[in-house]
Amino acid sequence: TLTGYAAHLLGKEEDARAYAQLAAQVREAFRREYVSPSGRVISETQTAYVIALMMDMLTPEQRNTAIEHLAERLRIDHVMLTTGFLGTPYICPVLSACGLNEYAYTLLLQKECPSWLFEVSMGATTVWERWNSILPDGSISGTGMNSLNHYAYGSIVDWMYRNLCGLNPVEEAPGFKKAVIRPMPDARLSWAKMKLDSAAGTYRIEWKYVDGQLHGSVTVPFDCQAQLLLPDGTQRQLTAGTYVF
Repeated sequence: TLTGYAAHLLGKEEDARAYAQLAAQVREAFRREYVSPSGRVISETQTAYVIALMMDMLTPEQRNTAIEHLAERLRIDHVMLTTGFLGTPYICPVLSACGLNEYAYTLLLQKECPSWLFEVSMGATTVWERWNSILPDGSISGTGMNSLNHYAYGSIVDWMYRNLCGLNPVEEAPGFKKAVIRPMPDARLSWAKMKLDSAAGTYRIEWKYVDGQLHGSVTVPFDCQAQLLLPDGTQRQLTAGTYVF
């Protein structure tokens, strides 16, 4: 799908049609082989559902059922991560996009291994290659491949920027000349703040809960625009400046 879209943007319409047709065939083959008519993925793991949802491999009806099965799978797993390199980068973004944002926060805030905060509790300042690269007794795991600064599980930070704080680029305005700001807070986290030095300037977003009420601010850099979407449904079109909500 992405290759076909790239071909379209480059004006190569014949290639775009060919890749679009191939993408449709791959989706159909995937659904025929791995998905029940109701939307149950044969490999009922967190990663199987996350990848199917992230890559848009399901029909709308199957998608709704798959979201329910993913939530069920997480409950069975006590809302603990069972994902590896393929599933972990996508699980929190998928949960937030599918109406299961509370599960994404639960995964973020877990403190037992496997979790990000287990690593923090072990003194980590970077994210490891394996959930158990350092064991509870402080020794290095004997499993091998124990990078202590690795991209795959560290991808949770992308979710923090895009979903927790809510800063997202706009495709037709590269370099964050325009942005969509859609914070997705959870009261279990009392506050959050971020700063991004983009090609177009510095964006700042912060929010906090005060007596159960959500308060926050957004800073849009000079000569930029942003659409602000708040959890209560409020929408605002912003130009450069700092705004309080």
